[in-house]
Amino acid sequence: MILPPNGSHTEGRATMYLMLAIMCLFFGFFLLIPGYFVGFGMIIPAVGLIVVGSILLVARYHVLRRYAKRVESFRKDAAVKVPCKYCGSLNSRTDQKCI
Repeated sequence: MILPPNGSHTEGRATMYLMLAIMCLFFGFFLLIPGYFVGFGMIIPAVGLIVVGSILLVARYHVLRRYAKRVESFRKDAAVKVPCKYCGSLNSRTDQKCI
């Protein structure tokens, strides 16, 4: 799996989703215990927090997956091009002159 570089927006967003998901799942499962004794007044918010935590985990997965696809397309584009030995810019293999 491709991980985003340190300090990127993707890494920050994925970490934020993970922390919020852990928090929601923790409090959701924690509220199920008193909800068992009290009734639906506590079970409904607990289930809501568990659902929100699950959605945040799915969102984190999609953010990292989209990033991995973008990195893979950049790698394919870079593999097709050749760096110029004078200026370092990327050119197609068939180009006669540097851009």
